[in-house]
Amino acid sequence: MPPAHTVAALLATADDLLAERPDCDGPLTPTGRDRGAAYALRIALEMAVDAVLTAQEAGLVAVTTRAKLLCLRHYAGPVRARRVNALWNRLSGACKYHHDELGPTHVQVRTWRAAVETLVTELSEPHTDVGFPQQRGT
Repeated sequence: MPPAHTVAALLATADDLLAERPDCDGPLTPTGRDRGAAYALRIALEMAVDAVLTAQEAGLVAVTTRAKLLCLRHYAGPVRARRVNALWNRLSGACKYHHDELGPTHVQVRTWRAAVETLVTELSEPHTDVGFPQQRGT
């Protein structure tokens, strides 16, 4: 289970990148800072998902993030899993550079920052397993 301070450090990194500082003359453009914050947020969300799944099933560590998001439904409930999946997909899209698309806006990334923090908190709370449907038949 990853340390909570690592997720907190990633959220703090996103906050630093999102801070509007007119005196900042570093190599990052405002769009680059927003994209970097999106990366930090996606990694924080992935770590929170990993923590939930590792606590339940140690064998889920070696699977892809998309597979983990499918498994999350069983351990965190369908509604929460859908929210995590939708946010992860948006963050993943924001992390990729496409020459014919605009990057994420500052407002979008700030909104995602709040959503990631909420989901990380929800995922760290104890919850009951949803359970798989029982098969009927012969």
